[in-house]
Amino acid sequence: MASTEHLLISKVIQENEILPVVEAGLKPQYFSAQWSDIWQWVVTYWRDHSAVPSERAFNQEYGNVSLLDASREQFSNLIEELITSYRHQKMVETLSSAVPLLNENETQEAINVIAQGLQVASADTARLRDINLIETWEQRIERYLLMKDTPNAIRGIPTGFAGLDRITSGLRPQQLITLVGEAKKGKSLITLIISNAVHNHGKVPLYISFEMSAEEQSARYDAIVAGISHTKLMRGDLTNAEIENIRKSISLRKNMHPFIISEDISSLTTVSAIAGKLQQHKPDLLVVDGVYLMDDEQGEPKGSPQALTNITRSLKRLAQRYDIPIIGTTQVLSWKLGNRKSRQITADAIGYTSSFAQDSDLVIGVESDPDIDDQAILRVVLARTAPKGEVRIKWDWSNMDFSEVEEGPDDDNDNWYY
Repeated sequence: MASTEHLLISKVIQENEILPVVEAGLKPQYFSAQWSDIWQWVVTYWRDHSAVPSERAFNQEYGNVSLLDASREQFSNLIEELITSYRHQKMVETLSSAVPLLNENETQEAINVIAQGLQVASADTARLRDINLIETWEQRIERYLLMKDTPNAIRGIPTGFAGLDRITSGLRPQQLITLVGEAKKGKSLITLIISNAVHNHGKVPLYISFEMSAEEQSARYDAIVAGISHTKLMRGDLTNAEIENIRKSISLRKNMHPFIISEDISSLTTVSAIAGKLQQHKPDLLVVDGVYLMDDEQGEPKGSPQALTNITRSLKRLAQRYDIPIIGTTQVLSWKLGNRKSRQITADAIGYTSSFAQDSDLVIGVESDPDIDDQAILRVVLARTAPKGEVRIKWDWSNMDFSEVEEGPDDDNDNWYY
C-alpha cells in the first residue's frame, strides 16, 4: 500500500505545485524514514532554483524511488493524513518515555514529559495567508460599505452585554481577551455569563476554571438560566416551585449543542494540555478562569513574571492557531489602584506581569460601583481595535439579574489604540 508521504511527494513533482504543502507548514520531521530526507531535498531544490524539481531531476537524485500516480489525490487530504500520522507517532513516543518514569514513581517527571509531548502532538500547523493590498481593494470597499450600512452590527460573537458589544463589536476569532479585577469581584461570574450568551448564540464554549470547581460553576449556570437565587440554591433553601423552575429551564436545553466545563486541573495546568482539550471539543470560545494559576512548560517558577509571559504568549498563539477568541482572567494589585474610592482599574494595576496588557487584544476591568451597591462596571481598559468605554450592570444575586442598566459612552473617541 502506498504511503501518504510517497503520494504527496509524487503529487508535488508531477503537478509542479509545492505551495499548498509549504503553506500548511509541513516540515521534514513530519515525514517518516527516507521520505524525510527526500522532502528536505525537494524543498531545498525549490528554494535554490525557484522551481519544483522535474521528474528527470528527481529520478537522477533518487533512481531507486518510483513516483506514483497521485492525480486523483487531493492536497488537503494528504496533508491532513500526514499531520494525523505525525501526531500519532509523537504521542506513541511520549507515552513510551512516560511509562518508565511512572514505573519508577517519578510521577511529576512523567507529567512533564506528557505535557510537552501533548504540545507537540496537538499543535496545529500554521496556515499562511498572503493578501495583496493592491489587488484586493474592491473586497475591502465592499466590507466598508457593509459596515456603513450596519453601523451597530456585531462583527463577532455577542457577549450578552449589548453596550459592551457596541464598544468591542463582540468576541472575534484569534483575539486574546483578559478580564481583570480585584479578588472576588465577579470575574468568574462575568465569564460564565459571557459563555452562556455565546452558547445561546449557537456556539460551543469550553470553560476551564482554576479558581472554582465544576460543581460550583454548574450551580451558578443553573441559577443564571432559571433566574433563581444562587445563594438559596447553594444553601438548599429552594421551594418545590423553584426546583421545578430549574428543572424546566435546564430541560429545555437538553437538545442544544455542548457547553463544556472542565475541572481536571491536575492535567490542565499547561497550555499544551489545554490545546489537547481544544482538539477534543473543538469549541468556538475558550475561557480560562485564573490564568495566573497555570504552570509554565519552560520550567519558570510558578507565578513568576517570566512564567506568565510565556503563558500569555502561548495563549495568544493558541487563539490564532485555532481561530477562536480566548478569554482569560487575572487579578489586579489593589495597592496599584489609583483612586481608593472608585477603585478604577488601569493597565498598570494588572498583577504579576505586563504581558497581560501586551499580549491581549482586549482588556476588560470588572469593578464594583463605589456609589451604587447593586451595580458593577465593565470597563474597557485597553483595546487594539475599539475605543475605551464602560457599561454598568445590575448586581442582583437574588434573581441572578446582571443585565445592563444604561448605555455606554459614544464611540467617537479616536484615542483608542495601544
